[in-house]
Amino acid sequence: MKILYAIIAILTLSFFGIDVSAQKDSSFINVLRNRDDSVSFSVTKKDNPSNINMSYGSKGWVMEFDKKFMMRVQWRLQFRFESQSKTPLFFIPEEDALDGSFNVQRARLKVGGYAYKSYYKYYLEYDFPSAYLLNWEFTFARLKYIQFKLGQWKIKYNTERFISSGKQQFVERSVSNRYFTFDRQIGIELLGDLFDGKIGSSSYNLGLFNGNGRMAQNNDGKFLWFARYQWNFSRHPMKMSYCDIDRVKKVQGFIALNYAHNRSAFTRFSSDGGGELPGYSLGEEQQYKINQYNVEFMLKYRGLSLTTENHIKGIDDTVDDLQSQIHGGYFMAGYFFSEVLKFMPKPLEVIARYAYVSNPKLFSDNINEYGIGLNWFFKGHLSKLTADFSYVENQDFVGDEDNFRFRIQWDVSF
Repeated sequence: MKILYAIIAILTLSFFGIDVSAQKDSSFINVLRNRDDSVSFSVTKKDNPSNINMSYGSKGWVMEFDKKFMMRVQWRLQFRFESQSKTPLFFIPEEDALDGSFNVQRARLKVGGYAYKSYYKYYLEYDFPSAYLLNWEFTFARLKYIQFKLGQWKIKYNTERFISSGKQQFVERSVSNRYFTFDRQIGIELLGDLFDGKIGSSSYNLGLFNGNGRMAQNNDGKFLWFARYQWNFSRHPMKMSYCDIDRVKKVQGFIALNYAHNRSAFTRFSSDGGGELPGYSLGEEQQYKINQYNVEFMLKYRGLSLTTENHIKGIDDTVDDLQSQIHGGYFMAGYFFSEVLKFMPKPLEVIARYAYVSNPKLFSDNINEYGIGLNWFFKGHLSKLTADFSYVENQDFVGDEDNFRFRIQWDVSF
């Protein structure tokens, strides 16, 4: 078996342009299988003290060179079947699937690591179904309490959108997410963690972005800016993922406050870029002045996870002189009943969610989403099967336009 791993290591290193053929006795490869089932390789040249180390584990393939360079490569696939009584008019290809069809919802390549110094970090993400370069970001992370970031990524305005689609609790995010997220933007950000280990443990984000969506320039000099303050009441920043798959023995969680201001032609954002919400048209440059507020809460403890977001979005249409306000949010819970019932399978999580969106100035009916489901974790979020059933009331703000929806999805990363 070690011979097979060595062959894989040589082929992979050759793919990245690293010569390991060398002369007799000038290099050798070590193969080690670790206790966590990950596999490590090292290539050492006797005439050069530099080492090339490779490993494969929970974060995919990791290659390190001379302690100055590290690259992590991981693939992720979502295979989904969805059946619903009515297809939404407000359709977002990344999140919505066609009725009664098998879909490769997401198929992505993730590449991250550091270059020259361990605190010069980079991350790239590409999605094959959409042919979009989603993320390209660089972070100067020498100090924990103040870091600098530039590029394109999902801004951390709301946790539901910021957390990867591969670490969600349901098959897809709630109906409220698309009304409030700023999604991916190009810009710069200051961020950091303060007072780690103390009662005042906090995280912050301050960002300035083009404000026109993925791969979009700023043409009018009006920028999106946002601020986030997060109090980590468990005294440490927690993993940004749903579900308490680790069954933590001490309470983990945070309370976060967010504010964002933008002025552009758009009232909503997704991976496709800027667009319009129901009741609004695609505007002119600077037509929509938007102010948003969001309060969040997350908690994990012994298999229980609780999460909520509460949003207010003020939209000022400066062309038609119309002001409106959208309210929304969700409450979501999950629990591994194996913590209290011995006959329940340990990989099984039961989940429930309620979400709503209201825009009383334009629509008399609220959108309400009621959902239940199950998660089966084969290997944490790296390989899981999710099935959920939802009832969406007044879909797209259309009275009596109700939708019954069933979805099942396998999400795997390797």
